[in-house]
Amino acid sequence: MKRKRNKVHEPYNNLKGWLRGNSLKYEDIAELLGIRIGTVSDKINGLSDFHLYEVEKIVSKYGTSYNIFFN
Repeated sequence: MKRKRNKVHEPYNNLKGWLRGNSLKYEDIAELLGIRIGTVSDKINGLSDFHLYEVEKIVSKYGTSYNIFFN
């Protein structure tokens, strides 16, 4: 039986929009961070947190702002 997980934070809606606007997929972020696509989904949808080094990798690779991680 699958257990329902509680949200750690609100979904990163700005990040979701930024990904769509830049034609990026969860798969692209998963590959960059060396994690599963499902883990990326959990982080973006509020079921777990991004680590600071993961945020820094995304910002560095794609030249975006840290603001996409704030709602």
